[in-house]
Amino acid sequence: MSGEVDLLVIGAGTAGLPCAIEAARAGLRVELVDGGTDIGGTLSVSAGHMSAAGTRRQRQAGIDDDPDQHYADVLRIGRHRGDPALIRLAVDEAAGVVDWLDEHGFPFAPGTPVVYHGHSPYSRPRTYWGIGHGRSIRETLRPLLDKQVAAGRVALRLRSRATQLTSAGGTVTGALLDTLEGPREVRAGVTVLACGGYGANPGLFRALTPGGPRLVTNAVPTSTGAAIEMAMPLGAEVRFADLHTPRLGLLERRSQPGRVDFWSELAHLAPVERPPREIWVNAAGQRFVAEDLDDVTGHERAVQEQPGGEFWIVCDSEALAAGPPLVPAWGHERFRVEAQRGDVAWVADDLPGLARRAGIDAQGLVDTVRAYNLAVRQGVDPLGRRAPAHPLVRPPYYALRSVAALLCSFGGLDVDTDLRVRRPGGAIVPGLHAVGEAIGMGATSGAAFCGGMAVTPALAFGRLLGRRLGGRA
Repeated sequence: MSGEVDLLVIGAGTAGLPCAIEAARAGLRVELVDGGTDIGGTLSVSAGHMSAAGTRRQRQAGIDDDPDQHYADVLRIGRHRGDPALIRLAVDEAAGVVDWLDEHGFPFAPGTPVVYHGHSPYSRPRTYWGIGHGRSIRETLRPLLDKQVAAGRVALRLRSRATQLTSAGGTVTGALLDTLEGPREVRAGVTVLACGGYGANPGLFRALTPGGPRLVTNAVPTSTGAAIEMAMPLGAEVRFADLHTPRLGLLERRSQPGRVDFWSELAHLAPVERPPREIWVNAAGQRFVAEDLDDVTGHERAVQEQPGGEFWIVCDSEALAAGPPLVPAWGHERFRVEAQRGDVAWVADDLPGLARRAGIDAQGLVDTVRAYNLAVRQGVDPLGRRAPAHPLVRPPYYALRSVAALLCSFGGLDVDTDLRVRRPGGAIVPGLHAVGEAIGMGATSGAAFCGGMAVTPALAFGRLLGRRLGGRA
């Protein structure tokens, strides 16, 4: 079975949806394929954070901001890594895509935009999300796609996986698909890879991140790195995987190795959100960073450098109950219940017993707590904690295990500002474009999690590419 279209979009997620919608609005015949059972891709699990400067919503709130300030912030937070040209394009297009969603009824969370402190913060309030987080984006785009499907301009094929790109004379001509009806070849004037990152592919993660931590992930099953695996045989270059940055505060249960749940099991560790009442130790029982360091990216890098990419958050009973819960979705009482279960949290009446249960070196933990308690009494912490407090003196003692976990793939296909896939040296792969996580978060965020610089460039580049291909940009 075969078919012929103007545009083949592989991936119906954050980038593929606006690309297909805008290209169809311009009159192109589009085939949109996705291996999932519904549209949206990672939007079903994403926080859906967007960042944009100069939006209608900012102006209404009296916020003075512009793309130049946004660009400067991204470079600062991302340590001047990534692709400056793509970062510039992303911040220039960001306000337009957020206003576009606004025009179509996007349900902004009350109070947004804000300065978000879960990542290294921007200098201005420019982070937005919906009341349903990533799902709010998906549901805002759904009727726009449905309209194009109903008009016959988009053929949507779910549970259909692209397995190979086809080419003739060096130009990409479409792809081979594995569909519910059997194998299918789609011939297309242009093919767009928008099928996400590689967060569900441990082998590819290891290959792209040699020497990196083991893969612990929140990725959806369709995040297999298919874009990279299909484009590399055509000579496409992959870059920025070395910028891999984990998300701080995710919890890996021993009963579910390799998986984390961003929504139900996230510890709040940014000191602006919640001043620390605990110490952090590695498997040797040693502290490795000031827990109140006002640098989320610095915390993330410090965790990534620990053996196994894991650490334990340790406190006594008084600290546990003294303020906002460490895991907001649990609260204090659920934390105690989880500690009794002993899957991701533990409790004991003494420190050696806690260490044995949690998998920490017992003598190392005892020595570290003794040294920390002394630092509290003296008011000076060797690691630089600004106000050491909450000595660990009141049993029972608690430990919570957190890991360096992947939320976004930092490596991806090299593209130019026309979003054409490139080979080493800059030569393009004719007929092939890529957007979204397929180009890697490192391209638009650098060596850090810059708030909204995964979702917003995916939306903006997808929309821009669809308009350009249709001659509307």
